[in-house]
Amino acid sequence: MPARILDGRKISAEIREELKNEVKGLKERGITPGLAGVLVGEDPGSTTYVGLKAKACEEVGVAELMCRLPETVTEQELLASIERLNNDPKVHGIFVQLPLPKHLSEDKALAAVSLGKDIDGFQAVNVGKAWLGQPAFVPAVAIAMHEMLIRGGYDVKDKEVVIVNVDNLVGKPLASILVQDKDKARANVTLCHPSTSNLATYTRRADVLVVSVNKPKFVTADMIKEGAVVLDFGSNFIEDPVTKKRRTVGDVDFEAVKEKAEAITPVPGGVGPMLITMLLASTIWAAKQATGAD
Repeated sequence: MPARILDGRKISAEIREELKNEVKGLKERGITPGLAGVLVGEDPGSTTYVGLKAKACEEVGVAELMCRLPETVTEQELLASIERLNNDPKVHGIFVQLPLPKHLSEDKALAAVSLGKDIDGFQAVNVGKAWLGQPAFVPAVAIAMHEMLIRGGYDVKDKEVVIVNVDNLVGKPLASILVQDKDKARANVTLCHPSTSNLATYTRRADVLVVSVNKPKFVTADMIKEGAVVLDFGSNFIEDPVTKKRRTVGDVDFEAVKEKAEAITPVPGGVGPMLITMLLASTIWAAKQATGAD
């Protein structure tokens, strides 16, 4: 039987309805969660993505407080703008839209965001807290994947989870969630580099396989075991052999793997639609933390 499709658009819509109600309750107590984004320049991709975030804020009732700066902004001016947002009580969450122009340091900009407003979970203290099992901001991709497992009814306790990714956005933060001695966690997690020798020996033992390497058909059907849950966060453009047009695919050979897996996320329409929703959830949590409403 073909795999169950984990529909990120549907799950995201369900969560946004929940967030609307949560924000409504906070507003009744005089609290309006505020999300501020820092956008430098006119990069088309960044401009579009920030626009989607602003639209999502409006949908759930979060105040959108975007800071748009010219491409020519100096590093000192950028850091000063971030500091103003840090000190603004109406702002509960801050993100710096990447990439930044080459003359600006992304590391310095991200480090300038205050710990309590670091909804992207990039600050070292938040990373450390996450690994210690303490309340912390975690990158949206990791939260999204965990939420999809939970809402899909897949308990990872005592399960083998193999993550083919070791970066600070996907692999490490997701592992920090799943290894905790907590409900909806307690998994046995293995992190693999994409270049790992005999990678299939690891992926074949996975009850849950997570892949994010940006290489089409990187994972083939012979690399997974029967009944695995597969989360694909790859993004690749290929030419459709029929239409000759470019289309987006993930890292998994979807058509082949779906015949063997228990469940799988599609690309597009899987993890991706969850990201902005998880960013909103983190902003709302930040507002509750800042106001003592939690």
